[in-house]
Amino acid sequence: MALRILWTITRLVWIAAMIAAPLFGFWLASSLAAYNNASQWLALLVGLGLFPILPVGWELFYAWRRSRKKVPPNQILTRIDRLVLRTLIVNALFVGGMMLFDREIAVHAVAQRGDWMFDGYDGPVASTFRGWLLEMADHMDTHPQAQSFGTSDLPPPEPEKVATQSTSGTTEVAPPDVWPQPDAAENDVARMPPEAQESIASVGAYLRARFPEPRDRAKAVHDYVVLRLTYDEATLDQLEHHRGVGAPQDAETVFRTKTGVCEGYARLMVALGKAAGLEVAFIAGSARDNKVRAFDGDAKTVKAALEGYGHAWNAVKLGDRWELVDATWDDPVGGEATLRSTYLFVPPKLMLLDHLPDTPRWQLVDTPISTGEFVRQPMMTPDIGRYGLTLIDPTRAQVSVSGEIAITLDNPQRATIEAYEKIDGAAGQGSPCEVANVERRTLVHCKLGDGAYEIELFAGANGATRFEYVGSLLANSR
Repeated sequence: MALRILWTITRLVWIAAMIAAPLFGFWLASSLAAYNNASQWLALLVGLGLFPILPVGWELFYAWRRSRKKVPPNQILTRIDRLVLRTLIVNALFVGGMMLFDREIAVHAVAQRGDWMFDGYDGPVASTFRGWLLEMADHMDTHPQAQSFGTSDLPPPEPEKVATQSTSGTTEVAPPDVWPQPDAAENDVARMPPEAQESIASVGAYLRARFPEPRDRAKAVHDYVVLRLTYDEATLDQLEHHRGVGAPQDAETVFRTKTGVCEGYARLMVALGKAAGLEVAFIAGSARDNKVRAFDGDAKTVKAALEGYGHAWNAVKLGDRWELVDATWDDPVGGEATLRSTYLFVPPKLMLLDHLPDTPRWQLVDTPISTGEFVRQPMMTPDIGRYGLTLIDPTRAQVSVSGEIAITLDNPQRATIEAYEKIDGAAGQGSPCEVANVERRTLVHCKLGDGAYEIELFAGANGATRFEYVGSLLANSR
């Protein structure tokens, strides 16, 4: 009896595989279609090809070939077994081909758009199935990076209570004396005499003597790294295009040559911090951005930015708390000011908008987010927190719409908002969207044609004439 039950269960699992495999293949194909704003009819044809068209066609061809033989060979497998086996082979070839062709895009598509069939549905059933699909997608999307900058320093900090978003959904803000800091270097750093800059040790001693308060000293280290270094675009190009390993990124080399990529900035932060009597950790992980790091002057497409890339930054321990710092992204590009302080002591929740450490505990939040949650969230920058803004809707980085998109922001500080729409990847500024204020909310409405559109959001203080880029959304319009 036990053997019969085991045999029955095995047969049911075997036959279930014939159903599960093409469903998985269709899920992958349809997620790619949603991600690329393509027709789902094509994905449906792919699904029908995975089952029943190709497996049944293969079986019929086999039966026809066998019928033409004078002495048909003995059949080892039953017809249903052959059909299951053919289905698994067809689907394995399809999925294997997709993974071989571009695994990153395939898994990123299911992480971003694996729940496309539940767009517009938020009931308990839809939410449950959406959770299952996205959890499965998150297990697939391990987010490997084309370039890696090592691993974060260990051990990570013990879990600690940190400021989090309130139940009302308002943006996390730090005390004004902590973040944001002034976008200017400390005078004693900007005017540091040459004799104090002969070595990492001499710089550390100079900063320690002139900045007795640890927080001020940490800012001074940040300012010095930003002022001394120039981003090494040649090494970045080598890393991105696999043309060697580029220039060494150890602290001594970067200090001497005055140039480096993000790893070099972060390594020098660690070394200078130690010399100045600070505890600074090296953090590696992933980052997303569309504007800040466009060194060649060309803005990336939002879709490319959503996929992210390897990055490195720091945490500095001040008292019993760790504060997050990214000197690389505070180094100005283009026509920006001398120095920025957006990523100096930035609140952890805001840092998670575009930085995801490889070690979850370095997120410094009570409940760490997953890789999937990171890539699915709207691609905002911490600058959105400067103006007390919170994006209420959409809640996803990429959305599907029918000719128009509506965006809602909580705006208690009455910041001035501008929004522009353009085809994703197009150069220049796009066409302005309609912006209206209703009590403490700002409503943005953009009319779109067919295609993938980038919606750029800019913010400034109430009545300001200068606006900061605070984020982008990708709208697939059909």
